[in-house]
Amino acid sequence: WRATPEATAREVDAARGARTVFTRPQRWVLLAAFALLVVFRLPHAWIDGRFLDEEGTVFLAYAWHHPSLDALFRSFGGYLNLGANATTLLIARLVQSGVVPLVRAPYLTMTMGLAVQLLPAVLILSGRAAWLASRPAVIAALLIIAIAPMTEEVFLNVLHIQFHLALCVALVLALDVPRRRLVRACYGGLLFLAPLCGPLSIVILPLFALRALIDRDRDRLVQLMPLAAGAAVQLLLFYGPNPLRGHLLDPGTIAAIIFVRLIAMPACGADLAKHIGAAVHYSQVSATSWWWLMAAGAGLLFAVLIVLAAMGRDAAIWLTLASLSFAGASFGFGMVIVPRPLLFDVMAGERYDFLPLVLLGLTLIVLAMRSKSRGNSFYAGLCLIFLVSGASSYSRPLPALSTGPSWPAEVEAWRRDHRHSLAVWPSPWTPDLSQDTRPCSPLGRDLAQSTDPRYCESGWVAGYFRPPK
Repeated sequence: WRATPEATAREVDAARGARTVFTRPQRWVLLAAFALLVVFRLPHAWIDGRFLDEEGTVFLAYAWHHPSLDALFRSFGGYLNLGANATTLLIARLVQSGVVPLVRAPYLTMTMGLAVQLLPAVLILSGRAAWLASRPAVIAALLIIAIAPMTEEVFLNVLHIQFHLALCVALVLALDVPRRRLVRACYGGLLFLAPLCGPLSIVILPLFALRALIDRDRDRLVQLMPLAAGAAVQLLLFYGPNPLRGHLLDPGTIAAIIFVRLIAMPACGADLAKHIGAAVHYSQVSATSWWWLMAAGAGLLFAVLIVLAAMGRDAAIWLTLASLSFAGASFGFGMVIVPRPLLFDVMAGERYDFLPLVLLGLTLIVLAMRSKSRGNSFYAGLCLIFLVSGASSYSRPLPALSTGPSWPAEVEAWRRDHRHSLAVWPSPWTPDLSQDTRPCSPLGRDLAQSTDPRYCESGWVAGYFRPPK
């Protein structure tokens, strides 16, 4: 297999353009600016120190009480999250050995989360593609990732770095294959690691195979191999059923969720989208036809977008299909079970919106960058609406994600009285960092009756059916 002469010419032009858009010092400045945007999105997390719920109550607490290999390769919630396992295990051992004081522990997870969250920006700034051949396009792409509206849940923690790694996988699909062997090896490492931190990256594995087939490009086929290898390890050795996941939704409901979370929210803002979501849910439970109109609208808009994206031989079609694939998988069966009204609430389960939202915004950039296209201004205007929506919510994150207990104060209270339960964000969850290790029971028929600690999967599941007072 090899690329056609026309495709090769386009890739050469794109590579030349990508090298001259920003100099190396300028790219470092942009990366630093991107990091500051991420850091200041949740400033109180740095002031007070933050573990985000399961990050402390499940992963750190389990590593605190169990052998290292058990904690490192533990499958939890139905899959292996190697990034969260490895980071919290390292922190637990550093604290227990006295190398790192307990009061500094959450800053290590936040720093690791920030480091991984810089990887998509690194790909944007160093990758080569025709749609990144202008300065405004590169800057807009960075902003779309950094300030995507109502997505604070995935920032500055190791619990959700799987979403940022899945974004890296989608970006590798949309970027040109790098020439240098070292860069190709780095891409391969990302493609292998991403499925080991969560199954979401596996969703777009078929798109890699499809692009390799359509482009007739051996290099694309080589990219498929590490992703497939990581997926095989996850699916064959770690992935399994969980009572909080795998509750299939019908296509109409999925389309209605997509309308509320991916169309109404960035277009109208979170507050108005919340009212639209409530109206959609009320229409569904009252058996009126209005919610079907919203579902049909989402289906029509995505169908039109797919047609427009496919009209050009560029990254738009792959970003669109990746966005739709992530949305379908997340909303259709991947979400942790929640009360049905929350499915349509843009302020609940923000993490599931991050990938499809960002990829949708990047698709608009690709469409706006097409040469000699009549709709360039229209797509650029949609990008601007997306960015304005993100900017308007940037300084107004949800209280449960923006503020919480002070970890240094919690540690000080714990030092005075070891019976004090250390609080994490959001309340009322507390990690068990005691000296007593309790065994974990298998999941029973009555999921709400378990009295196991929260770091046990049985105790974690029980928390959804019997939340603490």
